[in-house]
Amino acid sequence: MAKALQVLRSIGLQTKDFFRLSFNLQRSSYGYRKLHMSSWIQSEHGSRIPSAHIDGKNKWLNLKWDGEQSKNYPYVWLRDNCRCRECYHEIASQKLFQFNDLDIDVEANDIHFTDDGTAVIHFSDGHKGKYPLSFLEGEKFPAFSDPLRQLNKELWGSELQGAIPTFQFSDVMTDDDVLLGWLTVLHTKGIAILQNAGTIPTEVKKIGDRVAYLRATYYGETFQVMSKNDPNSITYTDTAIDFHTDICAMYNQPGMQMLHCIKQSTEGGENQLVDTYKVVEDLKKEEPEVHSILSSTLFEFTDIGTDILNDFHFRSSKPAISYGFEGNINQVSIHFSRHHSMNVPPEQVYPVYSALKVLSRYLYHEENIVRHRLSPGEILCMDNRRLAHARTKYYIDPTIKGVQRQLAGGYMDWDELSSFYRVLLEKKKKNENSN
Repeated sequence: MAKALQVLRSIGLQTKDFFRLSFNLQRSSYGYRKLHMSSWIQSEHGSRIPSAHIDGKNKWLNLKWDGEQSKNYPYVWLRDNCRCRECYHEIASQKLFQFNDLDIDVEANDIHFTDDGTAVIHFSDGHKGKYPLSFLEGEKFPAFSDPLRQLNKELWGSELQGAIPTFQFSDVMTDDDVLLGWLTVLHTKGIAILQNAGTIPTEVKKIGDRVAYLRATYYGETFQVMSKNDPNSITYTDTAIDFHTDICAMYNQPGMQMLHCIKQSTEGGENQLVDTYKVVEDLKKEEPEVHSILSSTLFEFTDIGTDILNDFHFRSSKPAISYGFEGNINQVSIHFSRHHSMNVPPEQVYPVYSALKVLSRYLYHEENIVRHRLSPGEILCMDNRRLAHARTKYYIDPTIKGVQRQLAGGYMDWDELSSFYRVLLEKKKKNENSN
């Protein structure tokens, strides 16, 4: 009993911190040491104290909080991620400990908990590591802790007609909860409409500033979609536009596109929208050979011309369907009016064109298309790496002078959108915990 009380004092714990304490220290021939503490409530600073044992055989620390599954933390990871002032810069959120100094065979010899909710570990290299329990609770192996992984892609087709998620522009600009909802919808469905944004062409810039900043391209930070006498893109004409994703000629295509309706033509100019992720899933099931060709053939996308910045000649080589490391669809790159070259021998040209024709047929299938004609003041927001969009021909009245149809456009990248989603989610959780 005297030895147990001595241990209690050495780790700074008092009887007011728990209901019941059981203590057991065992050692075996291969160096296994088990320190067992159970049935804790909270320390006086509010941190839950877990039971713990040091496993020398597997070279990890095992922690278990009441009512939860136990977690294992390898010694080498713990030493590399020490949160003491010598090893970690808290304000910069970066390590000070030099990786070259890390001994991957380091051992943990002892652990105790302070009453302010800190785990203290004595390592074989002589270092005394410190770890807030809140930090350890938030870590696990594998480390799939990104909240965005909880958002599943929601595939859709024509059933979204008349039901595109809609938000008020002013609410997104002023209410963090609404902004979080807008970002959530963009991550899951890939499409949303902002209403009542007015008709000032700079509103897309305000959205970029609200989240982070706009992604500038060779068309500038923002761009105006309207008829021109010397267009460098058919976008700037009144003609119909085939299904496409924007800026395919860049390897890093912009992540999200915004189209703000300033003026709408008297007739035509309807947007057609397709969830290409749904189309890809359909192709995998119904046309596996077509899917194989489109996901393996490298297409040459080019964009050549002159705009407000300077002359440009962009070129990229990539498949129409790209997958990420985890086997999920990463992006779909489609631009029938821009890709004219492909990296295949002549005998494979016809099979590739046949596959493209099947893809086009799926894109124009009525069960996949959602149509929406933007009204002045509406902003169409869409995942540019997922949604293919097209436009019907619109009518220019020769008796009317001036611009008759005008959209203001801008892009953002997913890194910035995802970053601010996490920031807002963390802020919301802190507010909920403080109430």
